[in-house]
Amino acid sequence: MPTRIDVALGPRSYPVLVHSECLPQLGTTLRSNGLAQTNAFVLTNPDVAALYFSALETSLKNAGFLRIVRHEIPASEEGKNWDIFSATCAALLEHFPDAGASPLVLLLGGGVVGDLGGFAAAVYRRGVPFVQIPTTLLAAVDSSVGGKVAVNFGGVKNIMGAFSQPRLVFCDLATLKTLPPRELRSGTAEIIKYGAVCSNTLFEELEAGALEKLLALDPDTLEDIVSKCVQLKAAVVAQDEFDKLGIRNVLNFGHTIGHALELSAHYALTHGEAISIGMAAATRLALRLGLCSPEFQTRLEALLRRAGLPLSHPGHPELFDPMLRALQLDKKFRNGKNLFVLPNAPGAWKQVEDIPWPLIHSAMREALEETTRP
Repeated sequence: MPTRIDVALGPRSYPVLVHSECLPQLGTTLRSNGLAQTNAFVLTNPDVAALYFSALETSLKNAGFLRIVRHEIPASEEGKNWDIFSATCAALLEHFPDAGASPLVLLLGGGVVGDLGGFAAAVYRRGVPFVQIPTTLLAAVDSSVGGKVAVNFGGVKNIMGAFSQPRLVFCDLATLKTLPPRELRSGTAEIIKYGAVCSNTLFEELEAGALEKLLALDPDTLEDIVSKCVQLKAAVVAQDEFDKLGIRNVLNFGHTIGHALELSAHYALTHGEAISIGMAAATRLALRLGLCSPEFQTRLEALLRRAGLPLSHPGHPELFDPMLRALQLDKKFRNGKNLFVLPNAPGAWKQVEDIPWPLIHSAMREALEETTRP
């Protein structure tokens, strides 16, 4: 039986189902969750389609779906742009022009497919139902849950988007077996983030060896840790669905400098690698502001290293200026004041506004230098 986590949002509530080798049951699961459509629009990327589309299509047909359209987009973050988004909307209109035959949109892939496809579903005919089917560790624990859907535009990450909740998140952990090792490591950055600012218990569990079992794709550990991360995110989203109260900002630990670096480096770093560097930089800021201890910094950096994640992106001083420009467009900044999510101790955090820019500049430069800490 899959682990079920409910994202409690009143009429927009939905389940997240986490299990392994369950893709053949997708069709019947959709039916049992009230998603009895006859048409399906499957957004995916070429690599994932080659591995899993056939099984998905068979499952849908066996459950009574009559028309299944596949549309592929690039897997890279660079492809999460307005042109690809527009082409996806055009495909929806081409294949499903009749309002009476709107499809169920199925998002089979990682964060790029989920973000772009969720945004397309949110705006096509003012919203059609969609289901997230994450096939990366990062998407499973983070981007598939919570309803933030977006594309990059004008050199700004996720600036065009919406809040639109899926009807279901269906996570088959067996798909993680085909992830390249770098992508698997990348996904652990978001897991370590949850431990660092949301759950001391999770942080200590990772330190005690769960991290290595996760990277070895131990089935029990995978289901346990992914489910715990989804529970943590679901609890935050339930309190602040539309990001208005500041509660949901906790999920942005490491993302302020991390997003600026990811964008400025033209996605030479994976999202998880950039967030790892961003968490290390934010922790240095916290230490200098007296918000966390050197012991916490040591423990966090040790976990990131054990996951095979970087603490800096050395040899690229030319990225400082574009990083600074990207940082100043961060969605958390208001009225000319910066805002950072900084750690206090495992499972504890604080929002800090208007940090002196020289401190931020120092943290950014260190993110572009060789890390010398042991």
